[in-house]
Amino acid sequence: MSQQKKKEPARWVKTVGAMAGGAVEAVCLQPLDVVKTRLQLGGAQATLGSTARGMLQQEGVLSFYKGLTPFVTHLVTKYSVRWYFNDFFRGLLKDKNGKVSNVGGFAAGLGAGMTEAVLIVTPFEVLKTRLQQQKGTDKATLKYKGPIDCAVKIVREEGVTALWKGNTPTMVRQGWNQFFLFGTYDIMKKSIYGLEREDPISPHQSLILGVVAGALGPLTNNPFDVAKTRMMAQAEVGAARKYTGMFQCIGKIFREEGALPLMRGCGMRIARVAPGMGITFTVVEAFSEYFS
Repeated sequence: MSQQKKKEPARWVKTVGAMAGGAVEAVCLQPLDVVKTRLQLGGAQATLGSTARGMLQQEGVLSFYKGLTPFVTHLVTKYSVRWYFNDFFRGLLKDKNGKVSNVGGFAAGLGAGMTEAVLIVTPFEVLKTRLQQQKGTDKATLKYKGPIDCAVKIVREEGVTALWKGNTPTMVRQGWNQFFLFGTYDIMKKSIYGLEREDPISPHQSLILGVVAGALGPLTNNPFDVAKTRMMAQAEVGAARKYTGMFQCIGKIFREEGALPLMRGCGMRIARVAPGMGITFTVVEAFSEYFS
């Protein structure tokens, strides 16, 4: 592949490329996300092997694709917001020469992650978590028949704000993830391959960089993800809630179950998020090169 420098593509190009990458990622990696959610909800005795084996034996292969519709929609819309606002914040942080510093790159990623958490991630993850925690495949026995039914019942029974349960840990998680994702990707692209942000890059190179950059966030912020999952899964409202806030949730889990459950699902998150970012960055880079 020719590695001559090209003009950075328009914002919409990366946005559309990210949406396409999200669709591919969702279909390929959904089973890992379902197992991760079940593992985090399974209590102190749950293990990866027992969780996956139990799902397969009791619910069948299709149980690994529970919540696929909201997951695909979630990733496509989330990545459109993520890439659009990352470029938006980078535009605000450019110096007089039109350059963005390394610190600015990290800050833009942080802003994009927190924005996507409020606009997209939290409500979609509430639906996904409620659908994935249901056991069984017979829809007649399930409380939530699908994403629309799930949303309607949550709003009717718990209020519209219930769709933003766990928003604080989600903002922390997403901001943290994208802080590392966008900040380190461009730095590694330059330091390892000698390429600027707008330079074309081969698919295998972008795949490697995306996997590494995508793994850093999940590796370092898993307690927030566990708190997010626990808070989103509870249907109780008001004083009946077991978990009332991010730090209260983390503290309660630590006191009642120990430290290990706060890292539960970390390996599954890395196994799902890191390859997903590799796939998405590869698609985004291909779109960028084609439309440059």
